[in-house]
This record gives sequence, C-alpha cells and structure tokens, in this order.
Amino acid sequence: MTGSDTLSIWNVLGIAETDNERDIKRAYARQLKLNRPEDGAEAFQRLRDAYDYALRIAAHGQERQVPKASATPATAPAPVPLVAGKIDFGKPLPAALPATTADPRKEAQTLWREWLASGNGIKLSTLEKREAMTHLAVREEFELLALRYCATAACHDATRGQFIEHYQWDQRLPQLHKMDAEAARGLVGRHNATASLVYLRRSGEYGACLDLLLAAPPASAFCLHDVRLTRTLLALIEGIRAHHGDLLTYKIDPASITWWERKARAKNYFGGTAIRSAVAGLAIYGLALFMHERWGFFAIDSFYSIFFVLSQLLSFSACAAFAFYRPTALLDRMTQFRQQHFGVYLQYRHRHLWQFGWVYAYAGLSLLLFVSHPSPMLVSGATLLLAVCALVAVFASSAHFKLRAYLLLLPIASLLAWMMRETAFDAFSTGACFAFSLCLLILLARGGAQLYPALGLPKAWHHRLRITWLLGGTLLFFVAAAGVLPAGLAPALAWMWCLAGVPLYAFTMPSISRHLVWPALLLAKITLVSSTSFFANLPDARLMLPEALLPLIAMVILANLFYENQQENVHA
Repeated sequence: MTGSDTLSIWNVLGIAETDNERDIKRAYARQLKLNRPEDGAEAFQRLRDAYDYALRIAAHGQERQVPKASATPATAPAPVPLVAGKIDFGKPLPAALPATTADPRKEAQTLWREWLASGNGIKLSTLEKREAMTHLAVREEFELLALRYCATAACHDATRGQFIEHYQWDQRLPQLHKMDAEAARGLVGRHNATASLVYLRRSGEYGACLDLLLAAPPASAFCLHDVRLTRTLLALIEGIRAHHGDLLTYKIDPASITWWERKARAKNYFGGTAIRSAVAGLAIYGLALFMHERWGFFAIDSFYSIFFVLSQLLSFSACAAFAFYRPTALLDRMTQFRQQHFGVYLQYRHRHLWQFGWVYAYAGLSLLLFVSHPSPMLVSGATLLLAVCALVAVFASSAHFKLRAYLLLLPIASLLAWMMRETAFDAFSTGACFAFSLCLLILLARGGAQLYPALGLPKAWHHRLRITWLLGGTLLFFVAAAGVLPAGLAPALAWMWCLAGVPLYAFTMPSISRHLVWPALLLAKITLVSSTSFFANLPDARLMLPEALLPLIAMVILANLFYENQQENVHA
C-alpha cells in the first residue's frame, strides 16, 4: 500500500474537516470537474468514496475541532487534482491536513478487535468518529473485515443487518464483489436466507413447520399424524426448494429436509392408502352383492363373510402397490395418448356451461325417478337422458378428478344402484339407477365450493342459508317420516331439499378426522343397523334415499360451520 492511499478524505475533497453538508457537496462538485469518470475510473471512485463517507459523518452529527492557523485565518485549501487514481504531488499538501504514516491494515485491525471485544457495545456511528476512520485506507480495511465477518455464521442476523444498513451494502454489490467476491456471495446468501425466514414466519402458516425443519430431526415423527401439518410441511418443503434456495444453504440442514419429507410422504401414503382401500373394499363387496342379486353369482351364503375380508385385502394391496410403486411410465403414456387424441375436446370441459349445465339438467331429470307408476315411455326416456347427463358429468368433473377417483365412484355407484333397485325404484332400469347414482356421487364429491358462486348468490348469505337449510331439513325429516305430507309430494320435496343443500357445504377433511376414520365407519355401520326399523316403517319406500341423505349433508354443513367459527376465533 503506497503513501498516497493513506490520505484523509478531507484531503481528497480538498476542504477542511466539517460536518456541513453544503460545503461537502460544493467541494465534491469542484473536484468532480477535475476527476471525471471517463478520465480515470479509479480516481473517480476514490473521490466518490470520500464524498459518501463525509456525508455519513455529517449525518451522524460530526462535531470536530477544526485546527486553526496561527498567523492567517483558516481558509479552505485549494483543490487537489487526482490523476489516474493517485494524488498529484506537484503541489504540496496543506499543513493543516497531514497524511498519516501508520499502517492502515493494523489501524483497522485494532479498531475491529476493539469492536469485537465490546460485544457490539460500540455503535458504528460512534466508531466512525475515530480519527483513524477518517482515512480512506483504514476505513476500507475495516469495511473488508466487517464484510468477511458478516459472511460467516458467527455473525448474528441483527448485526449483519446493522452493517448492511450502515454501509449501504445492498446498493454497492458490484463494489463488494471487487473487495472479496466469496465474502460478498456469503453475505448476500445469508441476508437472503434471513429475509426468506422472516417472510415465511410472517405468513403465519408455516411457523410450526419451520421450527421442525430448523431443529435436529427427532427420534420419531408422531406429529405428522396431523394431516394438515403434514400437507403444510410438504408444501413448505416444495416452496423452499423452488423459491428460497438460500435457506437450504445457510439456515436449514438439507439432511433435515430429506428426513422430514420422507416421513411426511410415508405418513401420507399410509393414511391415503388406508382410507381409499377401506372405501374400495366396501365398493367391491357391494358390487359382488349386486352381481349375486342380479345374475345369481356367489350362491354360497358363507362366501360373503370370507369375500368381505378378501375384498379389503385386495383393495389395500392394490392401493399400497399404486402408492409405493407408482407406474409413472404407464401414467405418462396414458396422459400423452389422451392429449394427442382428446386434447382438442378436453379443453371445453373447463367452460361454465359444461361444468354446471349438467347440474341443472340432473336436478330436473332426477325428479322422474320419484314418479309413481311410470309409463314404459317415461322409463325409457329417463334412462336415456340420465345416461347422457352422467356422461356429461364425467366429462366435466374430469377437470377436477383423477382416474383413481372414478375407480372408487363407479363401484359405489353400482352398489347404490342395487340398493335403489331393491327398495322402491324397481320400476326403472338398472342403467337409470346407475346414471342417477353416479351423478349424485360426483355432485356430492365436488360439493358447493364452486357451485354456490355459480348460482350468483351473495357471499354474505352463505351462513344464513346454511342455518335456514338445517332448520328446514330437520323439520322436513320428521314431517316426511310421519306421513303428514301427501304421498307423492314427500319424497320429491325431501329430495329437492337434499339437492338444495349441496351448494351450501364444502367437502373437507379436518385434521382430527383422520384419527376417527375407522371409528366413524364403525359408528356409521351401527347407526345403519339400528335405524333399519326406522327406514322399514317409512310411509313411502322412496323416502329412504332422501331421508338417509339429509342427515349426511347436515353433518357436513355443521362441520363447516364449526370449522369457520374456529377460524374466526383464531384470526380475531
């Protein structure tokens, strides 16, 4: 380092030491005429550093004792021209502003050790008032030490933020890379990681999941029995990998991310497989009953208890194999085939008419099944129209459902069609009952999340309409069962009330329900068995379907009301 590098900032500006911003700016303007960027980049950068540093001193309220000349009044020295980044010594320096002869690196290291020993007790603004810090070389060495310290994990986030704000590093990144490129990358990465962490915590959704990822992985992951936490954790991991890569480098151990992701996906696979296999097993068992009643298959009575267990084992094995050994190549080929041959037509399924037009048609056509003593022409027409409506419903819902959803819906629709045929809808064909059941299941599975806004009803009415539907449904449930209403009106009215409740509920599975899946299935079975006498004594056998559907929709709406109330209390 040469002697010219140790000049004071005031010598570079060509003025006496001052905290007057106007004098500093005037001096900078004078020197800028002699040191333009196009003439010498290094000289201009030295002038600019001196100017910025002098303004910071003035902003911090610098009060210094200006040396007075003994014989003549103090006047500002003449501007010192800078040539090619060095001081032109053709003219002598003013006596009032001598150059230091100390080693700038040692001076900076002494100040840095003093700052570290104080435990961040010395403010940077106070440190700027030291005599040594008025020299550019000392200040640059000190700033380099601070940069390298802030690029390490030993620096606290708050301390790093103070240095960035004080030295305005966020606006001087190219200069930092010239000073020390590796340290500059570390500083930027750690600062971005801190900003990402603050952003994710501010959202209020990922707080618990961030605590899990920042800590060492525990011995077990029992907390992932909470389904909502599991889904939030997986979403957070995907978001970190996609948008917050610095967190993985400086804040979160990648091994912790891998461990939690493996545990979360294993829990998700197990829970989803258990539920899907339970429903699929019941559907397969119901399909076997339907085949027996329709075509006389499986005539051995003792076979049903064995087949029930076999259907559960078969469905669980199939779902588990699909979950853990997903046929990705086959699914990709199926997707490509679908896009190549049906892609032009599949784009229409997203339109409003296809999405919701079939719902209105189904609401009207479904009333045909509640007609007493239908004529053969009515049966044929209802079968054809309901089949067309079912095809349109499958086409529209393919924008929301995947193939595995239809693999569950089709057997359940077959079971429901068999139950309808065995109760009071035997006047209609199996095709009409199957199309009716498939449309109903698709409608129930989609819920009212999109249907309610499509109806054009105000959002403010949602809560009041739910309360009104619950009160009216409770009254209608007992009035229809008591036989007060006319014989032909009660089933149709109860059915239309069920359809009116579909837009009012949203099908969600709260976190606690995952623990209650099997107890809920057992309770439902006990309830159905115990309510056999109730359904057997109905005044009209066609009331069995709406009377069973009314309590189901009511329970889901009550769950929605409870969940919304909990959310309002949390946000309040």
